[in-house]
This record gives sequence, C-alpha cells and structure tokens, in this order.
Amino acid sequence: MNQLGPNPPVKDILLILVGLGALAGGGELLVRAAVTLGLRAGLSSLVTGLTIVALGTSAPELAVSIDAALVGSPGIAIGNVVGSNFANIALVLAISAILLPIDIEPFVLRRDLPVMLLGFAAIAGTLLPDGRIGTLEGLLLLSALLVYVVWVVRVSRRRQAGGINIDVAGDIAARESLPGVLARLAGGILLLSLGGHWLVEGAVHIAARLGVSEALIGMTVVAVGTSLPEITASVISILRGHGSMAVGNIVGSNIWNTFCVLGTAAAITPLPRGDVSVAMLGIMAAAGVALWIFCATSRQINRLEGAALLAGYIGCQAWLFS
Repeated sequence: MNQLGPNPPVKDILLILVGLGALAGGGELLVRAAVTLGLRAGLSSLVTGLTIVALGTSAPELAVSIDAALVGSPGIAIGNVVGSNFANIALVLAISAILLPIDIEPFVLRRDLPVMLLGFAAIAGTLLPDGRIGTLEGLLLLSALLVYVVWVVRVSRRRQAGGINIDVAGDIAARESLPGVLARLAGGILLLSLGGHWLVEGAVHIAARLGVSEALIGMTVVAVGTSLPEITASVISILRGHGSMAVGNIVGSNIWNTFCVLGTAAAITPLPRGDVSVAMLGIMAAAGVALWIFCATSRQINRLEGAALLAGYIGCQAWLFS
C-alpha cells in the first residue's frame, strides 16, 4: 500500500466533511420544500410520503453517485450504493437492534424485503456478465421502481401510512409562502450538488493518496457518510419506541438506493464495473440474506442478531482494507 505524502491530506478531509454537511443540510431542505409543494398541490400524505420522503432519504447517495458518474469515477458511484446498502443493514439496523429488539411488520417481510433482495440480485446480474450497468439497464431499474411505487401506493391505500411522518410539513404547507418554499427547494438542490461534488473530489484524492481503489473508498468512507441520515432517523425511531419503523425505513432506503440512485446514474452515463469486486457484491448480498433469515425465523431482530450483524460489518471493513 502506498504511503501518504509528507503533507497530511487536510484539504481532502475538509472537502469530505464539508461535503457531508452540505449533503445533510441539502437533503433536509429538499425534503421539507418538496413535501410542502406536494401537499399544496393536493397530493395525499400517503403519496407524498411514499415518493418525496422516500426519495429524500436517498438524496445524498443520489447526488454522490451522479457526480461520481459524471466525473468518471464509476467505482465511487457503484461502491457508494453497494456500501450504503450494506451499512444500512449491518451498521444502522444492527445498532438499532442492539439498543432495542425490533419487531418486523408482516408487510415488510412479504413485500419489501423480497424487492430489496431482488434489487441486490439485479446489481450483480447486470454488473457481472458484461462488466457494466448500461443506459438500458438503468432505465429498467427506474421502471421497476415506478412499478414498485405504484404497487405500494395501491396496497397502502387500504391501510394507514403510519410509518411516514410528515406532520411538520403538513402544518406549514398552508401558511408558508410559495417564494420561500421555492427558495428552500433551490437551496436544497444546490447544497446537494455542491456536497456531492466536494465529497467525491475528496474521496478520489484520498483513494489516490492511500493507493486503494475508488470502489473501496466509495463502499466504506463515502457510504457511511451518506448513510448518516438513516443512522439518525433509525436511532430516533428506536428511542421513541417505533422500532418497526426503523426496519421499514432502512429496507425502503435500500430499495431506492438500488433502483433510483443506481438507475439514475446509469441512465445518465453507463457505469463500468471497474474495481468493484465480486466480494463487495457478495458482502452486500450476504447482509441482505442474513436480514431476511432473522426476520423470517422470529419476526424480530434481537440484540444478539444485531451484535452479529455489527460484528460482520466491522470484520468485513477490516478485511477489505487488509
């Protein structure tokens, strides 16, 4: 492994930290503004939550992967999605389950988990045969997401969408001025764009200094950074006694990461596999299968299973950097 230069990469570290801050702030502004606009336009809380709020949780990953694809760093674009999916399960859900055992809603087991695993299989199925995710595959991923959203909306109309919290946006929708909402929307998009660019630039430079692949940096440093909103939301859900909401949020985030983030990036420009290894894809798939087994056997993720997932995450990170 190459050694760092004589000067510590302070600029690159600052770029990553500032980029993460911009992504967090931009995602918050985007979600609040978009939800308010949706409610003002007459969209139901259910449809708004299942589309705008769900997309908002994956906004940092989307900004990073699009920027990485455009600047010619497909390893970060793909590694970010693969690593974020892995971190959501083996880090975010693991910590949540250690704090408090999580009960699994039946619809998550029957509907969302299979779709998530199908998405994981789709990533491997498109990358491994010809070594790339092309524009056509990207459009197919986006089409599959559209089918999933329509399906979920139709099914969820028969039940309360209690897992989606947009009360704050609903309260302000009627009284906030339209120019203020549009300014917030524009600010969110700008921060996401800048944050994604800064994070990718810092990550690429650090990967070069360390002599490691961009895919590895994308799967570790970048992925954990873009998963911070999920970590915060899940821990808050657990502390408030809404553990099942944490599972739904994480599984839903992984679905949007796979079909929306990767699909959009590939639709813009084809993504060659590059240095994304079979082991990286296998780690993500193994975490998904382990989650399904835990959920199917006891309809709960207990503290021991959470600890096992977290140990697996730490072990895999150590192995990848070894």
